[in-house]
Formats: sequence, structure tokens, C-alpha cells
Amino acid sequence: MKTRFNSNPVSGEPRRAHRSGSDPAPFPTLSPQAFTLIELLVVIVILGVLAGLLLPALSRAKAQADNTVCVNNLRQLGTALRLYTDDNHGRLPRAEILPTQPIDPQKPLPRICDVLGTYLGRAAATNPNPATVFKCPRDQVGYFAREGSSYEWNADLNGHAIDETQTRNLFFAYQTPGGQSVSTNLVQSFPPVSTPLLLDYEEFHPRPPKSGKNVVFEDGHVAPLDVTADAAPAPAS
Repeated sequence: MKTRFNSNPVSGEPRRAHRSGSDPAPFPTLSPQAFTLIELLVVIVILGVLAGLLLPALSRAKAQADNTVCVNNLRQLGTALRLYTDDNHGRLPRAEILPTQPIDPQKPLPRICDVLGTYLGRAAATNPNPATVFKCPRDQVGYFAREGSSYEWNADLNGHAIDETQTRNLFFAYQTPGGQSVSTNLVQSFPPVSTPLLLDYEEFHPRPPKSGKNVVFEDGHVAPLDVTADAAPAPAS
């Protein structure tokens, strides 16, 4: 098929006339900026490697942030307990360990969150919702929803004086296998630096070999629970 050329009236250069409908369309050309399939695959592999490197670091950062929130919660609860004792002749409150399973079902004690609710408004004046102080961000078991708190109250301290470091003499008597009766006096010690007030119900913050529970102690400092028998008090935070 012949193509006719017409001269350009301005430049005098020939110009191509329109092709007829029977002429094949020209093949499309690739843009020099387009990616090839191999280049796309390389980019995807690189992104996957970067994600594999970043995700563990992001997970650790999230765990540390959640731990910081938990520590701050317990510190505020320790302050609220001190405010409570100031209004109650230096005595700690009486509350259940597990409100859904009271020690004496006939005479259930209140929840610790209900006892300290009004005091948290004063201890955490910048928090618009004091109830969230009772929730550990790592509580995935549902303690906060069921018990009103992610933190277990040390019921051994029910009614105990917060600044009293030991009990009065306790009389203890028992009988040996041979039938001999033995009695003695005991004193239960409550050193403030190592006596827990509130602690995580579960190992919400795994960090082996240390315990995953955070604790606020009677002297007001917060630290991981140390379960070793002869351990020194954990560093304060």
C-alpha cells in the first residue's frame, strides 16, 4: 500500500497523511520509566526483608511502652492508697483478692477499684478517666472486665496499718507426731520496701528470668516481682 505525503505549507517538509482503516496500528512502546517484572520482584523482596527486621523491634518497643503504662498505673494506685490511709487513721482498706470469688460469700468485701475510685481522682488529676488506671494494657485475660482491676490486692494487709512494720506476737501451738505439744510466739514482719500492695494478676510482662508481674510496694516504689527467697529488694522505679 502506498502512502501519500503532502507538503507542509509552512515548513515545506513532507507530512504523512492519515492511514486508512486497513493499516495496522503502530506497536505501543514502553515508557523508559516503567518497572520490569524482575525489578518489582526485587523491590518486594527488599520490603519483606526490611519488615522482618523492623517488626521485632516494633514489638519490643510496644511491650516497653505497655510496661511503662503499667508501672505508672501502679504508682498512681500506691499514691491513692496513701491518701486512703490518711483519711482512715493510717489503716489500709479491706477488699477482695478476686471479687467474683469472695473469700466469705456471705460477707463479701468491696472491690479495690471501688474503694480507691474517689482517691484516684485526686491522685491522677490529669487523667480524665481514673478507672483506666486499674487496667494494665497487657491484660488480655479479661481481669479488668471481670474484677474491675488488672491488679491483685494483697488481702493479707486488710485493715493493716500502712506504716506498721510487724504484727503483734502471735501464739502458735502444734502437736508433734509423738504426741508432744509445742507452742511458740511468732512475729510476722511487713517491711515496707518488700511488702506488696498491688500486683499484676498474671505474668503480663514476660521477661525471663525475671517475673512478668509488676508490683507497687508499701513504701510506694514500683518494681518487677522478685520471687526468689533470699533476693534483695528490686531496684525502685
